[in-house]
Amino acid sequence: FFVPWMLAVRRVPTHLPAVVRRTMATATLPAFLEDMNNSYERLHKAFEDNFWATKMNLQGNSVAELTRTKGEYEAFLGNADHLAAVRGHLQSGTATPEQGHVLRIMEKTFTCYTTGSAEAARLKGQLTALEGELEDYRGKMPLGYTDPATGDFHSASSEQLRTHMRTEGSEAMRKACYEGLVSIGPYIAERFLEVVKLRNRFAKLLGYVDFYDYKVTQAEGFNKAALFQILDSLEQQTRPILAHARERLAKEKGPAALEPWNTGFMMAGEATTELDPYFPFERAVGVWAQTFAGLGIHYKGATMSLDLLDRQGKYSHGFFHWPPPAWRPAGGGGGAPV
Repeated sequence: FFVPWMLAVRRVPTHLPAVVRRTMATATLPAFLEDMNNSYERLHKAFEDNFWATKMNLQGNSVAELTRTKGEYEAFLGNADHLAAVRGHLQSGTATPEQGHVLRIMEKTFTCYTTGSAEAARLKGQLTALEGELEDYRGKMPLGYTDPATGDFHSASSEQLRTHMRTEGSEAMRKACYEGLVSIGPYIAERFLEVVKLRNRFAKLLGYVDFYDYKVTQAEGFNKAALFQILDSLEQQTRPILAHARERLAKEKGPAALEPWNTGFMMAGEATTELDPYFPFERAVGVWAQTFAGLGIHYKGATMSLDLLDRQGKYSHGFFHWPPPAWRPAGGGGGAPV
């Protein structure tokens, strides 16, 4: 939402619900916008702090706290009174061009989260809790591979297993890592299906085909059928290219190169091994900073927290997140920790 606010003369539309008229009558537009921003930042930071702690598997992290703060954050965004108040301010005609721009962003955001149904809101709360339980269950999975030479089990994250599949010279070891990786599906299948069923039930209650249709429509502005038309066309046009690439790989490396535990290694294993000395891990942060600086991205004045070490229970995929969103408050300043 975040931009600096300016004073404006107020007119309260009489057709709005009473609770919204009272809110608008007791707060100027700048005060309303600042209150929305401050409330959003507080709830967003609480959720993102718990998101980071659980994803990084930090000591003392709590899935229950993540579920609670996510629920409070989404309840704020799904509050129908907030959406009505924003539309009331837009209809009042008192907003400056910059304020109008921010109000329209707020309207779009609140529209994406407001269900207009008490039953949908109840299902959304259940879904948040169920997703948290699934994530916790997956994080505690004893993931790894069984050494084909010794029969010993070795713990390894999904990222470690993928790395071994790309670089390990022994096909038997690559296959063992592949089997470890695909064991995730059966382990979470039953719980994941419960999430899928509840997601679809929630989406159908709102009039969508399924949850995927709901997410695509909210994010992209067109439905699942339109997206699949685009993707089907892309797949049809690239299918011959893929078929040719697989034929060439099998011809050059042998039919076994098409096995899922071999393809990545056959395509990049030797190159990855040879490049490793030129990109040592100990230089990773410096190279990363130089790369971003070369792009003109300096993060000046920001506080940055980086966690680059793999460990049991940690989320395996890299990501950025901003606990407080970057914004320019009325008194100046801004800039968010990353």
